[in-house]
Amino acid sequence: MGRGHGGMGPSPRRGYAVSWNWPEKKPEEYTARMIDLQFDLVGSTIPADNAQLLSDAILAILPWLGEDGGSGIQHLKGAETNSGDASLHINRRTKLYLRVPKTRIDDMTALVGRTLDLAGHALAIGGFKTREFSPFANIYAHFVDTGSHTEEQFVQDVMRELDGHFQLRCGFICGKQQTLHGAAGLLAGYSLMLHDVPPHKSLQLQDEGMGRNRLLGCGIFIPHKSIAPVVPVVL
Repeated sequence: MGRGHGGMGPSPRRGYAVSWNWPEKKPEEYTARMIDLQFDLVGSTIPADNAQLLSDAILAILPWLGEDGGSGIQHLKGAETNSGDASLHINRRTKLYLRVPKTRIDDMTALVGRTLDLAGHALAIGGFKTREFSPFANIYAHFVDTGSHTEEQFVQDVMRELDGHFQLRCGFICGKQQTLHGAAGLLAGYSLMLHDVPPHKSLQLQDEGMGRNRLLGCGIFIPHKSIAPVVPVVL
């Protein structure tokens, strides 16, 4: 992970976390609109750069996913093969995670039993189970795309979004810049860890996500048990 930031206000100094006098956190409730679905998969390899391929294949079966800005398709991960970075191995433990409106759960059965073609890599989709969000204080997104290309701009985007839309002051840590290929070209983004998040805000952030391109796996937050290995010392 990369540098830590304490929350809203002036840009934090590079390499330091910022301590804040937090406002009193009153218990509040949040009812999530979205839910995660975990699909079983059968296949042997997938393309390493599979986000756009996976999105296109699923949208061909479920075109309504593209009409809901909150729906998301999490990144498919695998192990490197002898062919290098061009393809990745997967096994029975590899799952496909989709974040969809709760009102659409029954519609998701249209994916069950289908085989996706990801640039010549066959991926059969099995049954699924639902998973509600957990209100963890630490949540993590593998790739957040705000449209900015530098770390400084990205940090400002995150601070603006947390303070303005989510009305939240929490600590966060962004990782190194990453890229992925989308239909419109190369996208740049960063991993993002949020910590000390109140339960109702954790649920809201998981429900709504952050930034753009949710169907490419961007801006999707999941619970993270601990930030101890990555948090810098607060001065």
